[in-house]
Amino acid sequence: MKLKKQINLFKKIILFLFLVIFMLLSVVNAPWFFVSSKLSDTDYSDWMAETLELDDKIIEIAMLGAHDAFSHEIDIFSPVDNNSADSLMQGFVGRLIKGFSIRQSKTQVVGTSDLLKSGVRYLDMRLSYHEEEGEYYTVHNYFSTPLTEVLLELETFITKNPGEFIVLDIQHVYGVDYDSEIDFLEVYSYFEDTELLDYTYPDNIKPLNEVTYEDITSSKTKGGIIILSKFTQDDEYFWDYESYVRSPWANEDEFDKIIGFLEEEMQDIMLDSTYQNNFRIMQAVATMEMSGSGIARSFETWSLLGRARDFNKYLLDYENLDMLLVAMPIIMTDFTTDKETIDQFMQVIIDFNINQ
Repeated sequence: MKLKKQINLFKKIILFLFLVIFMLLSVVNAPWFFVSSKLSDTDYSDWMAETLELDDKIIEIAMLGAHDAFSHEIDIFSPVDNNSADSLMQGFVGRLIKGFSIRQSKTQVVGTSDLLKSGVRYLDMRLSYHEEEGEYYTVHNYFSTPLTEVLLELETFITKNPGEFIVLDIQHVYGVDYDSEIDFLEVYSYFEDTELLDYTYPDNIKPLNEVTYEDITSSKTKGGIIILSKFTQDDEYFWDYESYVRSPWANEDEFDKIIGFLEEEMQDIMLDSTYQNNFRIMQAVATMEMSGSGIARSFETWSLLGRARDFNKYLLDYENLDMLLVAMPIIMTDFTTDKETIDQFMQVIIDFNINQ
């Protein structure tokens, strides 16, 4: 009789532990973000045409950038991209923690058109080939949006908004050989299928540090785009990323350490004039650290988007933001269109350009 009671007690303990583990996993994996996708009441579609001077050098123009710009469609049903995702996000373990991983992978909440309407002009793109769909998609650990859809939205914006220009940074194309002409031509074909190349400023007219706002927009009569790529093929429409971009990454989630990193980067740029001939990116992003304290902090803000909202406010309160802008005129953020901060960022950028 005593043994039977002990067995029943043991079963109850096992059941209780199972329920606790199940509840913990449910909380960890909840794929909710608790942030809004509402946009600013102000339409910034023509902010460049309204505020820039024709002789402004494009590398000195302050603008807002979107980190992992095309990740807004990532959700719990998005397939993992095995070419780019960490091994923990793949296989059985990946399925077990997918909700948590999704919350750390989605960096933006709106698509291409709304990013541009919100004033974003620097777009950080990551691509990978979706085998099941048979085409390239944008990715950030998980597949998000077909590349064709993104390019068509870019084309529509550029066509409708003369005087605006975009910098498209093809930051990563996963699973390819950057020296392969075949891989390059496959990606290139997506651009050929749109009219984007008609608006692309080629790399064989002027050095980047001499290109003006007047040059890239034909004196505000058309839209323009510069495409940056890590492919090594010599093509006039694809500027070499390694030659024309400086964009170091703090890889930190503690806000004061990120600011410290940006201050050091500012000093390096000021002391080395060669950096000043490039696009200079302020990577104002807080990345979850894969440590006990980093994971704990990730639960405090719940998602990457929540952490981004807090850091964006922290950055706007930083007293020397204008000094950082002199060295790094492109502010690249996560949750870039957050209604709580977007108008402040755009005002900082517009004022900076007017007063330069």
